[in-house]
Amino acid sequence: TQAIRDDDPVIFFEHKAMYDEEMEVPDEPYAIPFGEANVTREGDDVTIVAFGRMVNFANQAADSLAKHGITCTVVDPRTTSPLDTETILETVEETGRLVVVDEAHPRCGMAGDIAGLVAERAFDSLKAPIKLVTAPHAPVPFSPVLEDIYIPGVAKIEEAVRAVVAHDRKVAAE
Repeated sequence: TQAIRDDDPVIFFEHKAMYDEEMEVPDEPYAIPFGEANVTREGDDVTIVAFGRMVNFANQAADSLAKHGITCTVVDPRTTSPLDTETILETVEETGRLVVVDEAHPRCGMAGDIAGLVAERAFDSLKAPIKLVTAPHAPVPFSPVLEDIYIPGVAKIEEAVRAVVAHDRKVAAE
């Protein structure tokens, strides 16, 4: 409803794969404010910033990683412009590590923009290189089987998180 109420032009994207998902919705009217991220879970080891459908995958990965003692903060920016840079930077400064998950290509997208933002404004807080989990730099396949392989999934997110957590522990041991 925020998009309808706003006097400025708004582009609204929704993911077709999320149409069947169930979630709680308030009974009373509500609006998600532009530029206000939603922190879906808090952790100490790594910040995962994810968009759209990837937020669910990031939370699933965080659930799995928690069983192995790795706790994740998951940030859903919800809007790209304005982008809640404050929340992203604060969580990265707390965890010292960042994994950005985006279903888009790795070039010219939000994953690269967020990585650049953090590298520019919170570089000294980083304990490990930033990892991007994105679709490959290739055309999107039209076969449902190939599309499932193409899209980043829970396993790829877990792999990236493990890599950034292991990086600074490996460096500290040297």
